[in-house]
Amino acid sequence: MNKQELVKELSQSLDMPQKDIRDVLNAFMEEIVLVMEEGERYNQTGFGTFKTEIANERISYNPSLRKKMKLPPKRKVKFRPSAKFKEKINE
Repeated sequence: MNKQELVKELSQSLDMPQKDIRDVLNAFMEEIVLVMEEGERYNQTGFGTFKTEIANERISYNPSLRKKMKLPPKRKVKFRPSAKFKEKINE
């Protein structure tokens, strides 16, 4: 499922215009990104937790250039599903 399909499904289930659903969904996603940019975690009870972690600097090999490269540290996004979420998808 992609974003457009999700908007359509939510629009039908909530009997609301797709434009309104799309605006709310966009605002929701932007807010999560802002929280993550600040290094905080986002927890949705019954769904899971999004957080960022620092990946250390590391050495990698580029086969096309046949050289070793030093990759700088970066933030990675992690998601940990809740117990309810895991239970629901395994029914």
